Amino acid sequence: MSLHNSKMKSEYWSYIWLVIGFIFLIFSNGFWNIIPIAAWLAPIFLLRFLRTQNKTKGLVIFAPVYVIAWIIMLYGMFLGIIGYIFAVTYGIIFFIPFLADRFITPKIEGYLSTLVFPSAWVTMELIASFTLFGSLFSLAYTQFGNLPLMQLVSITGIWGISFLIIWFASVVNWAWEQEFSLPKIYKGASLYLGILIFILLFGGAYLTFLPVDSDTVRVASVTRSFDIFPLAKECNKNISCIQGVLNQSLDDFLEHSKQAADAGAKIIVWQEAGIFVFNDDEAGYIRQAREFAMREKVYLVMGIMAISEDESINENKVVLIDPSGHTSEYLKTHLVPGDNHILGDGKVLIQDSPYGKLASVICYDADFPNYVRQAGKANADLMLIPSDDWEAITPLHARMASFRSIENGFSMIRPTFEGLSIAVDYHGNILSQMNDFTTEDVVMIADVPKQGIKTIYSQIGDLFAWLCVLGFLIMVGLSLTRSKGEKI
Repeated sequence: MSLHNSKMKSEYWSYIWLVIGFIFLIFSNGFWNIIPIAAWLAPIFLLRFLRTQNKTKGLVIFAPVYVIAWIIMLYGMFLGIIGYIFAVTYGIIFFIPFLADRFITPKIEGYLSTLVFPSAWVTMELIASFTLFGSLFSLAYTQFGNLPLMQLVSITGIWGISFLIIWFASVVNWAWEQEFSLPKIYKGASLYLGILIFILLFGGAYLTFLPVDSDTVRVASVTRSFDIFPLAKECNKNISCIQGVLNQSLDDFLEHSKQAADAGAKIIVWQEAGIFVFNDDEAGYIRQAREFAMREKVYLVMGIMAISEDESINENKVVLIDPSGHTSEYLKTHLVPGDNHILGDGKVLIQDSPYGKLASVICYDADFPNYVRQAGKANADLMLIPSDDWEAITPLHARMASFRSIENGFSMIRPTFEGLSIAVDYHGNILSQMNDFTTEDVVMIADVPKQGIKTIYSQIGDLFAWLCVLGFLIMVGLSLTRSKGEKI
C-alpha cells in the first residue's frame, strides 16, 4: 500500500472514531443518560480522533462537534436560552482536558502520560463544582446503580469515579499507540486493571461485611396533590382569593401528613416550596403545623415559599418542628440560575433527635458536595432534602443526591414534586421511591436507619480532587520547561 493510501485510510478511521465517540457521548450523560458504559467508551474514541489528527486541524474540527454533542445531551433539560448556556459552558469546560491531553501528553514519557487526561478532567469538575453549576453532570453520576463502584465516593468523593473513567480512556489510547503489543503494555494495563478490580472488590466487601445494621425509624415524604398555580391565576390577583387557594394547599399537606403519621411515620418531610404563603400569614401557617407536630408527636419538616404580596421578596425555606413544638429554620443557600430568593447563611441545618442527628438542605444545595459535607463532619445520621424538579431531570437529579449519602455516611429522604421522591441508606441502597409522573400517590413511606457511619470523605473532603489539581499543575509546569520534542 502506498504512503498516500495509508494516510487516507488512517484519516478515514480517524473520523470513524469521532463519529463513534460522538454517539457514545450523547448517551453517556444528561437527558439521554441510559447507557452507563457509554461514559467509559466515549472518551476513548474522542481521544483517539484527536491523537490521530494534526493538532490544529483536529482541535478545530473537534471543538464544535463536542459542543454540539453537549447541546444534544442536554436538549430539553432546561428551558430556553438557559439550556444552551449550560450546554455550551459544559462543552467548553470539558473541552479543556482534551486540549491538555493534546499539548501536554506528548511531552511526557511512558505510562506517566496517561495521568494527564484524568487529572485535567477532575480539575475541571472540581472547578465547576464551585460555580453556579455545582457538580451537575459529573461523570460519577452516570454510574448510579453500580453499588460496589459507588462506595469509592466514601473515600475520594465523586472525583475518584470520574478519574477512573477518564484514566481508562487514557490507558486504552496509550495501549493503542503500542499497537496493543502485550509485552509493551502488560505492566501498565495490569496496573490499571489491578486498581479497578481492587476498587470493585473493596466496594463489594464493604457492602457484604459492613451491611447497614441499625434500628430504623419510619419516615414519610409528602408532595403536593394538586397544582395551586392555575387556581391562583384564576384569582386574577385578588389577594383574598389567592389566600384561600394557599390555605387549601396547607390543609391538603396536613391531611396527607396525618395519613403518614397514622402509618407510623415519626419524621414527615414535605417537598420544597410545598406551601406558598404570604409573609403576613406565615406565622399562622407555622402555628397550625406546630399544633399538628405536637398532637401527632412527630418531627415535621415544612417546605415553605414565603412571599411578599408583590412577589418581590421570596424566602425558600425549611421549617423543622419537633414534637415539643420547637422550630428551626433553614434558607436555601444555592439557587438555581435565574431564581431570586433570599440566600441562606451557608450553614446546613443540624438538629439532634431521638432518631439520630437530623440535617437538612434544599434541592439544588445537594448538588454541591463540599457544602453538604458540613453534615458529614457533624456526624449527621439522616439528611432531609425537600425538592422540586421537573420531568427532564428525573430521575437524574434524585440519583445525584444519593451520592451525598455514601460520601457522608448518612441516610437520606428526598421528597420531590414533579420528580422522583427517594429514600436511600448510607450505602446507596434504595429503600423507597415514588415517581410523580407515574403515580398519583403523594405519600411515600420508608424505614431508614437511625444511625449513620463515619466516612473518610466526610473528614478529608475533596483531598483526592486537589491532589489531581496539584498533579495536573506539576505536569503543566514541567511540560512548559521542555523544549519542542523533548520528553519528561
